[in-house]
Amino acid sequence: MKKLISVLFISLLLLPFAALAQEDETEDVYRLLDPLGETVTFFCGTPEPGDEYISGDNRHFRVVQIDPAAKAARMEDLGSFALPDVAWAAETALPVSAVRRAVALYCTHSDESYEPTDGKSSIEKRGGIYDVAESLKASLEKQGVIVYYSDENHYPHDAGAYRRSRATAASLAEEGVDAIFDIHRDGIPDASQYESTVDGEDVTKVRLLVGRSNQNADANKQFAAQIKAVADKVYPGLVKDIYVGKGTYNQDLMSQAVLLEFGTHKSDKNEVLASTALMADVLNRTLYGGVTGAAGGGKTSAPKNSGGVSGIAWVIGLLVVGALVYAFAATGDRRLAFDQFKRTFREMTGGLLGGRKDGEEE
Repeated sequence: MKKLISVLFISLLLLPFAALAQEDETEDVYRLLDPLGETVTFFCGTPEPGDEYISGDNRHFRVVQIDPAAKAARMEDLGSFALPDVAWAAETALPVSAVRRAVALYCTHSDESYEPTDGKSSIEKRGGIYDVAESLKASLEKQGVIVYYSDENHYPHDAGAYRRSRATAASLAEEGVDAIFDIHRDGIPDASQYESTVDGEDVTKVRLLVGRSNQNADANKQFAAQIKAVADKVYPGLVKDIYVGKGTYNQDLMSQAVLLEFGTHKSDKNEVLASTALMADVLNRTLYGGVTGAAGGGKTSAPKNSGGVSGIAWVIGLLVVGALVYAFAATGDRRLAFDQFKRTFREMTGGLLGGRKDGEEE
């Protein structure tokens, strides 16, 4: 009995320390090194051989060796990464699409917060990351995009978080959205890695994460590249980089799915919120805007259904020619043929075209 009381007493003493451990960042922070051993960037988590990294200046690397003791990952240099052509991205007047525009937002790591403004890096019931997601939602809605947003809590921040958030992501995908975004913040301790100034305003950069262990990995990576290409064109300095890591991040649910990391837990949340309006414009342009280029609607400004419209025009043209030939063959007179053509064309179109003028008899 005394032994049991002692165990309970020790457990009670340790509870505050357990709570503190949950609030602190538990993942390791690795340095990503180039072939010369120079630090290129930092990654919160454990990199795996085969992971890819695309830097802000579009240098392409692949992780080849991990040193857990040194918390370092050696990378091979794959050369420059060619982003899609987005020559249209700087256009100030983008075409307004009549097609329904809808995206989805959710937060897998519900506790993620920003120490300078939220007071903690982790808040169990509702972290500061929800403020970021809701700010992004509001900015997208101002641009006419329908946003399906879930504030479902997926705490704790552990290995099972993505399993718990999968039901949320799947439910959002069923709404028929064009893209889905999982909103996060990074866990590296150096906030300066994310500091940036865009159009004279202090903002935080955004890292794009893609999971390479799913059937949509190539499409997800291409989508992230399109987002970065548009951001680099319109708001240079907004997108930090792209990391392609082992895992799925639930991105197997959609080909246009990306994880967005807004700043780090050491960032000022006000600067993070300032970046959401810019990112909303980038996402809207990437998905729905565009005049020319590989992203955002193809190489022309024609709507997506332009092929269908063109086909209909050809059909109508053939019908008109056919009706004229038939009318002339039936009457042998140009005037009578034209009158016959009008009646025939009116019947073919159900009266929508070639209708009678006021007072004209049938």
